[in-house]
Amino acid sequence: MLPLGQVVRLAAPVVLSAAAVRPGADRRARAATTAALATVWGAAYSRYRRRGIARTREEWDLMRTATPEAFSRHYNECVPTLEEELDLWGEYHGHRHQMRYDLVAQAVRAHVGDGPARVLDLGCGAALVADRLADLPITYTGLDYGDHHITSAAARHQVPSGMLRASFVRGDAEQLPFPDATFDVVVWSEVIEHLMRPELAVWEVARVLRPGGHLVMTTNNASEMPLRFPLSDPLAWLEKALGFRHDQLISHRPWVWPWPVDRELLPEGAPDVYLPHTWHKQAETSRMFEAAGLRTTVATTFEFPPPQSATAAWLEARGGAGRRAVDVLEAVCQATPLLRRLGCHVLMVARREPGGSAAPPPGIWPGPFSSEPVSR
Repeated sequence: MLPLGQVVRLAAPVVLSAAAVRPGADRRARAATTAALATVWGAAYSRYRRRGIARTREEWDLMRTATPEAFSRHYNECVPTLEEELDLWGEYHGHRHQMRYDLVAQAVRAHVGDGPARVLDLGCGAALVADRLADLPITYTGLDYGDHHITSAAARHQVPSGMLRASFVRGDAEQLPFPDATFDVVVWSEVIEHLMRPELAVWEVARVLRPGGHLVMTTNNASEMPLRFPLSDPLAWLEKALGFRHDQLISHRPWVWPWPVDRELLPEGAPDVYLPHTWHKQAETSRMFEAAGLRTTVATTFEFPPPQSATAAWLEARGGAGRRAVDVLEAVCQATPLLRRLGCHVLMVARREPGGSAAPPPGIWPGPFSSEPVSR
């Protein structure tokens, strides 16, 4: 049962909104009700923004505990393969996850055409993107940081599938083992949010893309819809929608996983370590891309509602009907102005243009490690 204070906060805007639009209400009563509603909304948003800013600062400080050693051990010893994760998540979340690969593959197809092309899948996981491009004459290279991930992906693609020819490399996104201008398309899906120095990887992507080549990226969306009833706090929703283009408006921007790494990965007595899991502000990331010579040509979002929402839990419990319903909801949200900016993930496509700085300029990324010297 909800606490009384929370019930009042949820009910008051509904009651006041109904009173404000009630037919027959006199002008004075309508004005008083509207003023009361504005006061309730203002108070709710002030509390939301204050807490969001404080939480963002806390998470930024937690991210400072990350170390390269903990990062390496976590992703090589603790993170399951994507196929294992899909088995754990169940049919609803697996269905939503497959949608992402469909969207990424569609974007890749739009930029490789029908001719031969070289595609790098950076953080390839199980190489599910390759499965969706098998009918194209593509030279596909999958790269992943985790040894077990790249081994699993290579085992899945031992037998050539269709026209695609695949190879796999273990490597680090911040130091790619490829010559300049090697690839026509770089796929980078749900990877950048995990990196301690994402700006270094962005410059590496720009380096290995040929002029006119394209980056197709997805990541966590800092403009994700708030987990709040819209009528109880519409200003929080407006902040997220406008913040997609004006990133300074966004108050809460997660930086880390909500739990520390496994204690078994750390020396005895060491303090907790939190690793990056950053929600990206689209406008901020576009500016970083631009500085590297990557001009953003597409910026949109997907996955409605957020998987951690009560609505998603309700749909998941409906089985196949819920999966069909969420596909309809997805289409409606993506077709609705402003609302289309509030998906759980952002999809960005950027074109490699002439120019761009040779290295990340100071301040291009606001992470806690970005002032440290580059080690090669």
